[in-house]
Amino acid sequence: MRNVNQILKTGAFIFVTLFYSNVYGQKQVLKYDLTYKPNSLKDNAITEKMVLDIENEKISVFRTERDRESDSLIAATGLGLGRGTTLENQFYIIKNFPENEMYKSILTIYRDIYSIKIDEKLDWQILPEKDKMATFNVKKAKVNYGGRNWTAWFSTDIPIPEGPYVFKGLPGIIIKISDEQNYFIFNLTEIKNSNGEIFHRNKGKVFTWEQFNTVALNYYSDPFARMKSSGLPIKVDDGAGGAVTPDMKVQTDKTKKQIKENNNPIELNQRIDYQ
Repeated sequence: MRNVNQILKTGAFIFVTLFYSNVYGQKQVLKYDLTYKPNSLKDNAITEKMVLDIENEKISVFRTERDRESDSLIAATGLGLGRGTTLENQFYIIKNFPENEMYKSILTIYRDIYSIKIDEKLDWQILPEKDKMATFNVKKAKVNYGGRNWTAWFSTDIPIPEGPYVFKGLPGIIIKISDEQNYFIFNLTEIKNSNGEIFHRNKGKVFTWEQFNTVALNYYSDPFARMKSSGLPIKVDDGAGGAVTPDMKVQTDKTKKQIKENNNPIELNQRIDYQ
């Protein structure tokens, strides 16, 4: 049994009120900072607050704090938060432990849910290097996933074989993991036990990567085709509390440019060739 209540500030790590006792049979909430570069040709980086909910021997769900809040709202009211106009840079992962299945969930502007089954195996190489991060003894490991080489630091101090996004299978929790070009960096910032229920998306339509690529290219060709064909009036915020009818050609060109420029997906080997 281990019971620690403390605040630690070491580099990127802030561990707040860590309670760890008999983790198997409980639920854990782990928070990560994800810093990534959506455009590999620019230095601009985005940092998002991510949450990994784990119910041991059942399920884990990794997503943004906003997606987690939206899932809870849908469970309570049937209505969730809005979605952006692009399909890129979504990091929602569901791992089903009994079925040994993992899905990447993608939500569209129309609130359609697409799930891509992740079959790529993680062939970890545990290296001799050791270090210390905050109060945790960590070991180094490497793996290839999605056409990128990744370096992870994990700790057997917390023997949960889990981590952010698709990463799992090490003999301890992943504290930090990044690709070799530092386009994607996950840092653990908080871990605690929880008694709350884990709400998450349903599977929606299950696609292969190839099928999803076709859907994404069709969407890119005219992102608002479905909206325009509905016959309903289209309004956008005018920035002053009112609503105006947008120039749909301008909106379409803007969205297509955003999709094409921010095309540095975490699964580099599934990158879509937007023309």
